[in-house]
Amino acid sequence: MRWRRELNPVNLLLLAGIVLLLVATIRIWWSGVGLPSHFAAAKGPEMPLTPTLRDQQPLTAFEKAIAKNLFSPDRNAPKTSVAKVQSSLEGRSLLGTMIIGDTRAAIIAGTTKDHGRSVPEVDVVYLGEEWGGYKVLEVSNDSVTFQGKDGRKTLSFPE
Repeated sequence: MRWRRELNPVNLLLLAGIVLLLVATIRIWWSGVGLPSHFAAAKGPEMPLTPTLRDQQPLTAFEKAIAKNLFSPDRNAPKTSVAKVQSSLEGRSLLGTMIIGDTRAAIIAGTTKDHGRSVPEVDVVYLGEEWGGYKVLEVSNDSVTFQGKDGRKTLSFPE
């Protein structure tokens, strides 16, 4: 009965405090009940919802902003270029195809002459689109078929 003599009130209070801390820790750890208020920020701050302007106004309301080059210091209108009609698909190569649902597109690379030097050019063409005097008839996993004045032409991946 020696252990009973060592249970003085201070030791009993310490034992009760340890048990209460253990119960509180288990309760918070497994049930999540009784979380301190500073842990409530884990869900994130509340953000006010604002309406999007493009959903409220038609696209024609933004024509002034679209017509000017916003990144030019003098805000000149963007330079428009006339699409060049190419006579053949020579010098063009198929870089990739994208098929997502009903949308089919092809990435085509080529070079153009600019002031006597060759400049690489990459175009994305979609199924049914007119591109350089050709109409895109088919985009498959490994080729693109065009319809032009000369008939059908197929552009495949380089070997």
